[in-house]
Amino acid sequence: MAPKSGVGYYAYHLVRALARRYAGAHEYIYFYGRRFSRDIAPRAPALDAAARSLLKSVLRDPYVVTQPVKELFFRWGAPRVHADVYHDLNYVLMPYRGPQVVTVFDLSIKRYPETHPATRVRFFNRYFDARLPRATHIIAISEFTKHELMNVMGVEAERITVTPLAPPDGFVRPPAEAIEAFRARRGLPREFILYLGNLEPRKNLCMLVRAYRRLRELDTHAPPLVLAGEATWLAGTLLEEIERQGMGAHIMRPGYVAEEELALWYAAATVFVYPSRYEGFGLPVIEAMAAGTPVIAADAASLPEVASDCARLVAPDDEERWAVAMAELLGAPALRAELAHRGARRAAQYSWQRCAEQTHAVYERAAAQRGT
Repeated sequence: MAPKSGVGYYAYHLVRALARRYAGAHEYIYFYGRRFSRDIAPRAPALDAAARSLLKSVLRDPYVVTQPVKELFFRWGAPRVHADVYHDLNYVLMPYRGPQVVTVFDLSIKRYPETHPATRVRFFNRYFDARLPRATHIIAISEFTKHELMNVMGVEAERITVTPLAPPDGFVRPPAEAIEAFRARRGLPREFILYLGNLEPRKNLCMLVRAYRRLRELDTHAPPLVLAGEATWLAGTLLEEIERQGMGAHIMRPGYVAEEELALWYAAATVFVYPSRYEGFGLPVIEAMAAGTPVIAADAASLPEVASDCARLVAPDDEERWAVAMAELLGAPALRAELAHRGARRAAQYSWQRCAEQTHAVYERAAAQRGT
């Protein structure tokens, strides 16, 4: 099976919550790029992922092939489904006659196109811009993204509903013995600083590496930095920065983290850091809080909205302040405990059931417009 992150996590947890909450009243049919199904797939089949990877390796612009093929299957199958509402969970609506809902996570391609592959930017600007106006209603994952849609795309406020994301159901701090067993199994030190997420330019990890070098100048015994996650696109500059700063011996890169190990990674860390310049929500921040780990996050985009006063917020490009913030939390167990306590209470306010209920209300609103 292919790894899932970002949109994949949202799709999986939302459709499961909808099925649990409304299965008795509604039927849900899912489109997996080339087929319709009544079953919820845990993630994209490995064969589909392998095909996409092959296309990317042989084609300069794989979207030229993948999008028309996907739309061909959708055009053939959608009329046979007879859905009351069509919801695309990933930005770009397919051609469809009837009420349409689309989820928009962020507008980073508009704000920071240089942090995305050029082929993705071209695809987004062509399809997203043309099809967003067709949406009966738009779902945004934060108030920040709602205002971005209004300011950048000119969408009316009444056409947007905010449905915040959440940690996985039952996502809590594991027992101490489970954390210790995980630490031993992974060969992790007693203390470490954790970043968890995709390794891509928008996450501002080159700045984090420089700030970490400054931290080690303040404290030569500072614990290692762990950059956990899949190297997605344009990650080469991060590896170059690690080498340029001479931090290779002090930075661990364990790769993609499976969902079943997420809580253990967060809970084993001394401090969680999330320096991203631009997020539509910032799910790792809430996950870390739910696992009882103190958070330092960038004071940018949606992150202050999500973290509130339950995390230490730092300007995304202030390397010196990031180094000082890490040093302060590492040296203050009482402060870490206070942030962890506040963070856990904050995370408890978010749930996939609530997200499903808000999404279902959007479906009802969209379906009611069928005859208008």
